Amino acid sequence: QNKNNNMKIALCTMGKYENLYVQEFVDYYIKLGIDHIFIYDDNDPNTERIIDAIDDKYKPKVTTYENIKGKIKNQADAFTNCYHTNIKEYDWFLMIDLDEFLFIVNDTLKNYLSKEIYNKCDFIKFNWATANDNNLLYYDSRPLLERFKPPYTKETFIKSIIRSNIPDLHYWVHSPDYSPIRNVTCNGNGDLMDISQTINTEQNFNESYLEHFSKAFLIHFRYKTTEEFVKKYKRGYSTWFGDKLAEFMNINIHHFFHINRLSLEKINFVERELNLSLTKFKIKYYLRALFFMN
Repeated sequence: QNKNNNMKIALCTMGKYENLYVQEFVDYYIKLGIDHIFIYDDNDPNTERIIDAIDDKYKPKVTTYENIKGKIKNQADAFTNCYHTNIKEYDWFLMIDLDEFLFIVNDTLKNYLSKEIYNKCDFIKFNWATANDNNLLYYDSRPLLERFKPPYTKETFIKSIIRSNIPDLHYWVHSPDYSPIRNVTCNGNGDLMDISQTINTEQNFNESYLEHFSKAFLIHFRYKTTEEFVKKYKRGYSTWFGDKLAEFMNINIHHFFHINRLSLEKINFVERELNLSLTKFKIKYYLRALFFMN
């Protein structure tokens, strides 16, 4: 008997105003082999509900937790709560965002996890491959995988899938918070990772220093269109606040124009909508245009 038949995989995620995309997300992961999806609905009270955007045929495989403010402080708490609440029911827990799509190269998720090379792994860390905006300024209703096609930008940031064998686990946004007595961590290729130098949370954010994309990776639809990037910027992030949020937003703008082709239309749109001065990006645009003209 194939041991895949007995394997059960849960997915834990947190969403804030992702109703336009949650149906595509759920459909993708159920087909990939996820047995149940737990969504912490971070939408503001008395606004849209994530469960309302999910087709009835999928609702038996989806659990949403609403009105979590005051109970769940942030995404790290949501992931940790999801793990410990359901630890006896599932063999693996995939911890990701609603804009991340796990791609298994020429395989299914359960076949992938059943391979002998992963038997030693308690944590498997998947690298991001960030999608560009395909030069789309505004949202349209086509599926993400249709609108934003390769090539993707390979990155060292990671998210994790974790075995249900760690009773004292505390999860951060990208990976577990480690204790001195730690479980075995692998990259997406099944190689053991030397992470002895990455104990604290700050480093855990970006600890997969080598890129591993040959067997599995996450397609990260981080920004989508310029319009959607601006909306996400205005909305903020549950993990960041105060001065850290301002710093993070500044990094996001730089990364947005690094991942996506620079154009005056995009720069002017972001300036106008966010009331920011992006003169340095305009200078960069004109210098680049001048260089290519010559």
